Amino acid sequence: MTHILLVEDNQSNADLMIRLLETEGYTVKHCTHGLEGVRSVQKDPPALILMDFNLPDVDGRTLILTLKRRAGAAKSIPIIAVTARTGIMEEVIAERFGCDAFVRKPFDPQEFIAVVQQFMKKPVPASGDSEASVGSS
Repeated sequence: MTHILLVEDNQSNADLMIRLLETEGYTVKHCTHGLEGVRSVQKDPPALILMDFNLPDVDGRTLILTLKRRAGAAKSIPIIAVTARTGIMEEVIAERFGCDAFVRKPFDPQEFIAVVQQFMKKPVPASGDSEASVGSS
């Protein structure tokens, strides 16, 4: 099943985003560090990446640039910046570094899901399943 990779070091923010996404039927893999996210993309490329800018080991903008410049599957994966850096200049920088969309924290949950759905269709549960299979790591 296709998944969303969430790279977010703040566990409260991650928990909220995971809960929102899983409620919509998406499968989410969570990494708290940027380099862990890169390894995850290399091992099991996601359909979408949600990237915080303020990570403990690497600046999220630099990580986006790295992923977008790499050859292979990672280069074409849409990336949504989800950050507390709210200035208009941050959005411009995010776009220049390769982000496909920008979400400012704190965000409205419905708007957050609407941005995700611009890049991913809402999953349809398998027949007979009462709930989509979801998980986080």
